[in-house]
Amino acid sequence: MYNVDSVVLSFFIYCVLGWICEVVYCSVPKRKFINRGFLFGPYLPIYGFGAMTVILLLEPVFDYWWAVFLLGMLITSAMEYVTSFALEKLFKVKLWDYSNMKFNINGRVCLLNSTLFGLLCLFIVYVVNEPIYGFLSGLGDTLVDVLALVVVAVMSADCAVSVNKMAAFRKAVEDLSRAKAEAEARLKEATAFLTPEGLAEARQRLNKELEFRRDRYYGNLKRVFHSNPGLTARSGAELREQLSQARAMIEQMSVERRTERRIRREEKRARREEAKKK
Repeated sequence: MYNVDSVVLSFFIYCVLGWICEVVYCSVPKRKFINRGFLFGPYLPIYGFGAMTVILLLEPVFDYWWAVFLLGMLITSAMEYVTSFALEKLFKVKLWDYSNMKFNINGRVCLLNSTLFGLLCLFIVYVVNEPIYGFLSGLGDTLVDVLALVVVAVMSADCAVSVNKMAAFRKAVEDLSRAKAEAEARLKEATAFLTPEGLAEARQRLNKELEFRRDRYYGNLKRVFHSNPGLTARSGAELREQLSQARAMIEQMSVERRTERRIRREEKRARREEAKKK
């Protein structure tokens, strides 16, 4: 039924559909847009892998919806567990954590999400699978081949960049924590021999150094924290504290930058109104 190129394009379509589901699922309760995912693009590979695995492996039981539901739930949950474990081993952080959910396994999977995945498998198999296959079949072999190559190239590049960004995220979290600790230690030592005026000047200088680091890392840290609201460390009190401090810094900077933008807009509006009066 499928050849390699159509599998690649189907995989990509399900990645995009999965991203849409995740964004809606996470954004609606928060009442703000949350761009979910480890990668930069609007797609989540775990959904593509899950969908294609279910379609290709469970075709012999398509006539039994309950088998599709149960087996699909098991397959997708296993993939979610393995993905969580692999990302944690690679980056030492958890991108999601279901520890506060009932019937979870090591915080990596939980019954609620597994059930939703099972229902999603039914939707994929009995609702969207045939239309997607029909759509791809109508594109023609040449166009399918070209699009498949583009998808592989784009997602491969995205994956490489995202892995580097995630590694940079870890280094940034550690650097911010270290810089903050060093600044506090230097100020503590300085209190013994500096005048109040000198101490205030030293505090201002150290705050500027810390602010420089925060500005340097702001974009990457904000993207990772925003895309993964539940991000934390599974083990290591030091790393959990570093992540907590970095998140607090980024939230503070976000508030400050929104305030600055609002002030600039108000000043611009005031200048326009003043110009009109003249």
